[in-house]
Amino acid sequence: MREARRLALIERQTLIADVARKQALRGLAEALEAEARSHALADKSKALVAISAPMPGTTTGAALTGRAAFTASLTQLAATAGNAAHDAARQSVWQAETLAKAESRTKRLAEREAEARAALDATKARRAAEHEASALARKLQSK
Repeated sequence: MREARRLALIERQTLIADVARKQALRGLAEALEAEARSHALADKSKALVAISAPMPGTTTGAALTGRAAFTASLTQLAATAGNAAHDAARQSVWQAETLAKAESRTKRLAEREAEARAALDATKARRAAEHEASALARKLQSK
């Protein structure tokens, strides 16, 4: 029956669309998490740079050199984390768009599935009515 094959095809497409939607949702969650981690790392690195300022009083050249190297590496880490946060934000936007497309496809497929089910039910009902009518005609004809 053509309607049954159409319904089966739409059901398979719906399963695939559901998987794609779940993957997009997971990707969005991972991108948002990466963005949050990168922002936190950048903020923490900047805070460490701010509190690693030289203390008042006398100090040695080696201590100043060490502190300068530490501060430079923290500054580089903060910049790298900031860049990673920016990249993760772009990834989040892309994942959100992908999720919206997947949800839209899932919705369209659900509508098509409902239409296919209704067509199949109508065909089954019509065939059952035809069968009953032909059975009644055979009974009447045999009398």
